[in-house]
Amino acid sequence: MFEQRFVWSAIVVAALLLAGAVLGSYPAYMIGLAMVNVIAAIGLNLLVGNSGQISLCHSSFMAIGAYSAALLAAYARLPFWLAIPCGTALAAGVGALLALPARRLGGIYLALATLGFMQIVQIALEEWSSVTGGVRGLKIPKPELWPGAVLTPFAVYGVVVAGCVLAVWTAHNLLHSRLGRELNALRLSPHAAQALGISLARIKLTAFTLSAAYAGFAGGLFAQLVGFIDPNEFGISAAIRQLTFIVVGGVGSLAGAVLGAVVLSGLPELLRPVREYNDLVFALVLLAFMLLLPHGLVVLWRAALAGRSGRREAVA
Repeated sequence: MFEQRFVWSAIVVAALLLAGAVLGSYPAYMIGLAMVNVIAAIGLNLLVGNSGQISLCHSSFMAIGAYSAALLAAYARLPFWLAIPCGTALAAGVGALLALPARRLGGIYLALATLGFMQIVQIALEEWSSVTGGVRGLKIPKPELWPGAVLTPFAVYGVVVAGCVLAVWTAHNLLHSRLGRELNALRLSPHAAQALGISLARIKLTAFTLSAAYAGFAGGLFAQLVGFIDPNEFGISAAIRQLTFIVVGGVGSLAGAVLGAVVLSGLPELLRPVREYNDLVFALVLLAFMLLLPHGLVVLWRAALAGRSGRREAVA
């Protein structure tokens, strides 16, 4: 089973690299954005889907990672392989600080607290224009391997592919570890988890920190891929899109987070002629799946795989 999974993973990575080399710059850019969304969706799914904690500020941690990596590259001339981890660490640290008071909250109160944090980050990005560029945005220098060694667009695409593979691999291992079981225990029954000796405060703190780290990592890669960022990229619209990713794919499922992000990443491109209705369309998609297919597309995916496996056994 492990060898088969490894082979399929290698095939997918090879196909992604080949697509980036053959399809041209714009399709490669769109695939890169989809992979950034996959990383962000995995992080949000760890917090909302696996540990059961509501968060409306995932896009804010993504903003922290993006702006931190961009500013370190622009002013400190750090190469991308140092700037992105620094932004990830900062986002994780802020996530841990937010979790300290938030771990005592739950339900609608936690949602409101995270929404308030998102508004604080948005105001800081817009008003601290001398550093962040404000509403005019911030241009990011081309990523460098070392000073003077600028990466080609395909090399940047390759970095995003590697980052996405790393994110999926680490999340898979995490969810199959003791920590992953503790996260799911917190979601299923906090009281039962506490009775088993699991520290709820520690698990909530860990969940927020991990989720923020994934978001910061996605933000750093997003900044390097896009080359320009502004506060509008990380507002309430982005938060709704990220929630839609995991609901459409399947809350609590790693495969669902990947599937939802991949399927919906191209939707803004399809809605470009009516881009002013993007938020409405995403909200309608979110509502439709919550009502009609609450367990997400991953249910259909698993049913299709089970059907194919059943037909193969029948033939054998």
